[in-house]
Amino acid sequence: MFTLSRSDFVRGAVASLGFAVLGAAPALAQTSLRFAHFSVEDDPNHRAATELADMVAAATGGSVTIAISPNSQLGGEVDVVEGILLGTIDMAPPSAAVLANWVPEMNVLNMPFVFRDWDHYQSVLNGPIYDELSAAAAPKGLRLLGFMTSGPRHIMTTSAVNGMEDLAGRKIRTVQNPVHVATFNAFGANATAIAYPEVYSSLQTGVVDGADAANTNYFTAKFYEVAPYWAQVSWLFYTNPIVISEAKFQSFDEATQTALLEAGRKVGQEQQADWRASDDELLAELTANGVTVTTPDPAPFRAAAEAIYTEFLTTDEEKRLVALITQ
Repeated sequence: MFTLSRSDFVRGAVASLGFAVLGAAPALAQTSLRFAHFSVEDDPNHRAATELADMVAAATGGSVTIAISPNSQLGGEVDVVEGILLGTIDMAPPSAAVLANWVPEMNVLNMPFVFRDWDHYQSVLNGPIYDELSAAAAPKGLRLLGFMTSGPRHIMTTSAVNGMEDLAGRKIRTVQNPVHVATFNAFGANATAIAYPEVYSSLQTGVVDGADAANTNYFTAKFYEVAPYWAQVSWLFYTNPIVISEAKFQSFDEATQTALLEAGRKVGQEQQADWRASDDELLAELTANGVTVTTPDPAPFRAAAEAIYTEFLTTDEEKRLVALITQ
């Protein structure tokens, strides 16, 4: 009868353990990234997040997956950026307005009326400004992967705005960014910075008299239920850079980094087109839901906004970046 010696047993056990470790290696190499966004699931932003997850999983052979938390489940924009820098969240598309609190160069995207129209806006986002802002963000701990958008911003209110004078003294919610606050104050309003998840309740309870949004999120978030007057002003095209922690990005090999960069850029461009189409289609839906749409003369708004450029564009570098946009 064949007898297994102690040394044979030990060698066999070590070999078996080696095969077990090798077999487990792919599982150990898998990474799940936490992606937070601020929109409902019936929204171009959620569609973009889903597409990004699919593209990254396909490009990495499933070794990198993305778990999506929609509708501000992980907090507002400031909370999420802080989470990315702390490592509790991996990826998100916070607004350039909020990111400017960490990456001041992002403020060039927040200047009122800096974009002429959709065509100009998309050409800028997909031009040299991408590399400029990516280089500015990396030392601050944030890697830019692409640009999403929340479209041209209009003004929702609880009573009609037919001209800029109708904003006088009105409490208008803005994003948590000094350029936005200063802009609405220049329009004559009493600007109040409030986190996005609190906008609906703030309008409902009278904490504010209005806020800004695009046709799409005004509709999908049902803001029209509590602020049924919709002034088409297009004072800003709202940009949402897709960002990941620079530390997390650098933890990946070159192939995975390339997959993230390529997917982020492509998904961002597709989302821009998706949002543009959505904004065009939903204006009629808003009217059908009882919204009163007005079209104030933009000239007074533009004139008031000139002071914002003087106040906030104080360095040669800031002026150079704005020139890349306006040229």
